[in-house]
Amino acid sequence: MNKTPTIIKLLLAVILVLGILMVQQPPMATAEIAKQEVPTNLVHIDITYDPGTKSYSMGGFSAEELRQVGAPQFQDEIWQILSMLDNVTLKIQGDTINVLTNDQQLLSLAWDAASRDILYSLLNATIELGDIDMARAEDWLDNADIEITLRQSKELSQPLKISLGTLVQVQVAKNGELSVEGFPTGYSLTPETVELINAANIENLKLCWNKGVIDLQVNGQTLPQATLYQGGLSVIDKAFGLNLGDLTPIFDSSFGAGLVIGEADPVTGECMP
Repeated sequence: MNKTPTIIKLLLAVILVLGILMVQQPPMATAEIAKQEVPTNLVHIDITYDPGTKSYSMGGFSAEELRQVGAPQFQDEIWQILSMLDNVTLKIQGDTINVLTNDQQLLSLAWDAASRDILYSLLNATIELGDIDMARAEDWLDNADIEITLRQSKELSQPLKISLGTLVQVQVAKNGELSVEGFPTGYSLTPETVELINAANIENLKLCWNKGVIDLQVNGQTLPQATLYQGGLSVIDKAFGLNLGDLTPIFDSSFGAGLVIGEADPVTGECMP
């Protein structure tokens, strides 16, 4: 069961409904949604693996759930290496990358802007990064706190932790096709939804989600703050058979999205996790 696209569609639906209902209302304060002086993008991913069964879980998703969404399988050579280690951790914090094995420091690498520029050039020469917007990449990585931990264990991995200050840029083409940070997602809004957006004259949306608290701007107008509760949403999930799965990770997360319709101006600013 592919939970992630379902959750994305749910959030889009919430955004669009709020926007369509309230876009005609007079604007409230014209100030930007509260934001940090220096946004931090925190992503912590826990991965547990079992060399005996050659299976792994990631971010709270079981091996079976990962298989259903097409997660790749490790080659035998990888399993042989992992079987020799209890844990491996990669940390990207500020201007440094640290790698630890079995809780012991293995490697420290400079990760300032100049180092990243060299890495981008090497990667582009090797695998042709193509249309990646390097300025956007810097927005994401300049103040990143990324931690990826691999642990040899049969237990389910810990839920994904996300707290993003940088807005995720989402583009909706005239035909409804969705792209994220310039990359096509393969998903599209229905023609009826596109017509509804056009009828409401929505050009762009800015969403800040903070553990259920929703701050929304439509065409630059700040709408009243709303709160979505996990318990109530779980009731709706069961009643209508939405199969949203475990909602705890998303209600423990903070992130922002800028949604642009057609050729409208891009959404700027950050969110305060």
